[in-house]
Amino acid sequence: MQPSVLVVLALLPCYVDASSYRRTKMTFIEEQMSMQMKLMMPERATLNNIEASMLNMARARKDGTGATNLTSFLDQIQALIDKNMKANILSRQNQTQLDLDSAWVNLSSCVHPNDTDYVPTLVELDKVHSECRTSQDTMWSSYEQTCIIERQIYENEVKAICDKYKSVNVFPNPTTSCTMVEGTQVPTIGNYLLAAEAFFTERYDLVKEWKDKCENATNTPFANEELCKEKICLYYDKKIGCDGTQEVFEKKSCDLHKNYTCGKYSDCYDQKKDIYSNVVALAKENEVAAKAEWRAVKRIECLINALRSPQSEVDAAIEACKGKIYATTDVELTYKGDAPAARSCTEVYLQPGSAVFSSTWYAGLPAQTPAASCASTCCMAGAFTPTYPAGAACPYVSNTPPTTTTTTTTTTTTTKAAAAMFSPPAFGFGGGFSFGGGTFRR
Repeated sequence: MQPSVLVVLALLPCYVDASSYRRTKMTFIEEQMSMQMKLMMPERATLNNIEASMLNMARARKDGTGATNLTSFLDQIQALIDKNMKANILSRQNQTQLDLDSAWVNLSSCVHPNDTDYVPTLVELDKVHSECRTSQDTMWSSYEQTCIIERQIYENEVKAICDKYKSVNVFPNPTTSCTMVEGTQVPTIGNYLLAAEAFFTERYDLVKEWKDKCENATNTPFANEELCKEKICLYYDKKIGCDGTQEVFEKKSCDLHKNYTCGKYSDCYDQKKDIYSNVVALAKENEVAAKAEWRAVKRIECLINALRSPQSEVDAAIEACKGKIYATTDVELTYKGDAPAARSCTEVYLQPGSAVFSSTWYAGLPAQTPAASCASTCCMAGAFTPTYPAGAACPYVSNTPPTTTTTTTTTTTTTKAAAAMFSPPAFGFGGGFSFGGGTFRR
């Protein structure tokens, strides 16, 4: 098995002293370094060993034990440094710089709610919903006037008529109504009976009049009864449609709220900031290593040039390489500085169903036709399904029978019971009647 370059370099002094070895130590190092440098990555330890090997070459040449013509070998080493070592170091630094720049750009990749442009979309959806509620309110006002206010007027009128009937349907107090008036003409009892008959006939007619009016009013249906059944169902149809437009509006609002909130922006930015800080820390570590590798490569180049010098000048050239300060600007990175603080944020996309959402979007809706309390998955577990209220006879189906023409003859009769109740009392003349303290007999 062929020894690694590190093992070979470690055992180099042994090979230098082995007189039986058929190749010179310089030839051996040439072969080993040429083969290994094509495969190795420019790590610090490897570069140090290469540098040490170059110094051994310089000492061997100074001692006269090394090869005298190193031009071809040194050209090969220089080519490997340019094409491999330098390229690898620069490639790693370029990638590190790209990572730094990318991490910096990534700080601005979090979507800030105030940078989005979905508010006009919400405004348009809200406008459709608001206009629908306004139309719904108009329909309610029409229903209220036709079916609530006018019904109340109708019921008040019926009640007033029947209350009048109740007020007159009271039998007179005999103490006041059955007293003979002072100064009654003679024959006194006959005139009294005639007056009583007239009084009770008038009372009967009054009660009968208001009784008929009450029965007629009670039996007369509300004129808009069928119309109101239709109107209330049309109103509920409109309400269901408006609930649907509210659902569309709140679904979009809910989607935006799930994706664009100040909290989500803050969490995203904190994560990107941590990534950036870690990339900067790693980049600084890599930069230190890259600078050390670059200085080692530059020293090796210096040693290569030193070995090209005449033998009498090699030692001075080597010492000059050792004392030289090598620039590392080629592998230095450009930093953007500390990550800026997170931007201030104002909530734009609110959660449907919340008080602030309702006060922001629904404050201007008509009081009689407010928005539903919730119409999206943001504030309810199941699906939003607007429908008719429980007990509503909707959708509307007309109950009006076909119109026919008939002639009806109505005969009004007074029952015997009613006649007995409201007829003047019959007085017999077989007994005595007391009027105002006097007793009269037939």
